[in-house]
Amino acid sequence: MASVTLSEAEKVYIVHGVQEDLRVDGRSCEDYRCAEVETDVVSNTSGSARVKLGHTDILVGVKAEMGTPKLEKPKEGFLEFFVDCSANAAPEFEGRGGDELGTEIANTLYRIFNNKSSIDLESLCISPREHCWVLYVDVLLLECGGNLFDAISIAVKAALFNTRKRRRCETEQTV
Repeated sequence: MASVTLSEAEKVYIVHGVQEDLRVDGRSCEDYRCAEVETDVVSNTSGSARVKLGHTDILVGVKAEMGTPKLEKPKEGFLEFFVDCSANAAPEFEGRGGDELGTEIANTLYRIFNNKSSIDLESLCISPREHCWVLYVDVLLLECGGNLFDAISIAVKAALFNTRKRRRCETEQTV
């Protein structure tokens, strides 16, 4: 993640806020921001979700496509992540400013979801060594107002929960 340099005065301000159980926005240290979660928001995806957490706004779309299992895990499907830090989300994302952060978040998501405790990857296998479901998870950061990893994690989980494998006759199966 991008490093942030704080002045001594800012550090003191933060420490005093923690000691007084008060955040800058008036919440206590243990108060949560209100979260809004909406699923099935993008019609041309296999699953989608939009999460608003404070002033952070995240849109996630999941596309399920058939692929070939990875050699090291022949009985599992897998997930691929792409994170786009929109220039509209924060001025520092203009140009290629959000690319490094997007890559870091995508790598973190891969580490989080590339295990059996997060998602049943074996259920994504159709035929060992031959066919599996690949879930392409696209994350779009629409507005950045803090709690980035929390908001993205919630949005990805909601979109995956909403994901259906669609057949040609448009019947649905839950992943």
